[in-house]
Amino acid sequence: MSPLHRPARTAPVTPAARIPRTARISRTARISRTARADVRTAGRAFLALPAGLAAAGLVLVGRPASAARLRARLSGGGAWTGGRTLGRTVLGLPLDAAAFVLTGYALFNSARNVAYPLWYAGTDYHQAWGGPTLAGVWAVHAVGWLLCLAVLLHWPVRWLAKGQRAVDRRLAGDGVRGTVSSTAGASRG
Repeated sequence: MSPLHRPARTAPVTPAARIPRTARISRTARISRTARADVRTAGRAFLALPAGLAAAGLVLVGRPASAARLRARLSGGGAWTGGRTLGRTVLGLPLDAAAFVLTGYALFNSARNVAYPLWYAGTDYHQAWGGPTLAGVWAVHAVGWLLCLAVLLHWPVRWLAKGQRAVDRRLAGDGVRGTVSSTAGASRG
């Protein structure tokens, strides 16, 4: 057979090539989805303390149904009662306070780094990291804080939120997202 009549070589078919182009998720989309999940988790972890205190206050003034609705909304469901809501507030206080402080620190420093030129307007930034220009100082501090923020929201806040969900599951019983039903738990022993 002459070189002109040879069949064309085809590339081997990889598993990624078999997946329709619309079904593939890019790395950027996965990172974006993870970042959104981290922010949502941090928001719930941050709100657990004020919502828990508000729910406890509602129980103490005689509105346990409202407290149960508030707690169920924050935890994603469950059979909340006035006593369980008070118990969740007391037992979850260390986790809730730690998540509130850590997430509050992240929010405060995020605002401070976005407003860096206003925050440090009267200081000499020529010797600061990224100096001698204000743009360089702002860029270095913003990138540094974004890395710290990613670490803060991805690990410690997620761990605290996981602990909060565990307390919710233990006290609320069935219905809280991510729980095993009571019959499945009872059959395991």
